[in-house]
Amino acid sequence: MNILLSKKLMLSKEISENLKELVLSGQLNPGDKLPNEVELANKMEVSRSTLREAVKELVAANVLEVIRGKGTFVTKNPGWKKDPLGVEFMVDKDILLMLFETRILIEPNVAYLAAERADSTDLEKIGQCLGRIKDVVKQHQDYSRQDLEFHQAIAKATKNPIIQRIVPIINESIVQGYQETMNVPGSIDKAIVAHQHIYEAILAKDLLRAQAAMKQHLEVTVNDIKSWMLDIKGCKPLIEENKGGNCSE
Repeated sequence: MNILLSKKLMLSKEISENLKELVLSGQLNPGDKLPNEVELANKMEVSRSTLREAVKELVAANVLEVIRGKGTFVTKNPGWKKDPLGVEFMVDKDILLMLFETRILIEPNVAYLAAERADSTDLEKIGQCLGRIKDVVKQHQDYSRQDLEFHQAIAKATKNPIIQRIVPIINESIVQGYQETMNVPGSIDKAIVAHQHIYEAILAKDLLRAQAAMKQHLEVTVNDIKSWMLDIKGCKPLIEENKGGNCSE
């Protein structure tokens, strides 16, 4: 029985690798729908149960997604998991500041590369994202999703696939930060101006100005988060030396 089970697992692994290869080779592209289970099992000459195991493995790896009533599809970002850093399970009180600290180390240089490499399509996309941020803010709505799209468009402009995956991983983790800083007086207006400066620098192909504008934007946001922590929670970040109470007390 164990031998039979082992053979089945080995076969499902082989099938999952074959399906993964179809994605890697471009025979299956993000968003493509796979044939139905019966057809695909027949094509690959395996049982439906073996195919299901292979599909489960690829779903867990975020290569495939099963949409009820529609079928099985290649994910938009194969292999990219929503929270690969496990940020959701980190209990450190200063995790938001630490995420922004990481952004300060990475994103100014991302803006630098974007200014150097962005083509007309990239520039148009970044400009459109900025426009959407302004439109949403005018309606007094949460602009966090539009802000993420803006930064991801800049990452895409670097033409570096690693950067294109790293930036969303970090930025998706700090959505909470938008809600926590939006009530800091002037924070939204400062963010709009900062995004405009970043866009103009990238548009002008001014590498150093783009780098500096991004760094300043993130540093101002960090100060807004600290203000929120002090004014609302009555505490200072643990990562700062202080004489008063901190957020763990």
